[in-house]
Amino acid sequence: MPELTPEQKAQIDARIAKEGLNEYGDPKDTVYMGGNPLFSEMTGQTTDRYEYILQNHPDWLPSKDH
Repeated sequence: MPELTPEQKAQIDARIAKEGLNEYGDPKDTVYMGGNPLFSEMTGQTTDRYEYILQNHPDWLPSKDH
C-alpha cells in the first residue's frame, strides 16, 4: 500500500464519519474475533488501520491531488 498523506487519511476518516461507520470502515455493529480486526491472534501481526480499510474498500483511496 502506498504511504498515505495526512490529507488522504483525513478524507478516509471523513468518509467513515459521513457514512456512520466504525473506525475500521465497517458497519457500527460489526463484532470482531478478539475485539479488533487489526490484530491477528493466529500470526501475532498487527495491520495498519488505513491498510485494513483500503483492503476492504480499495475504491476509497483518495488521490493525492485532492
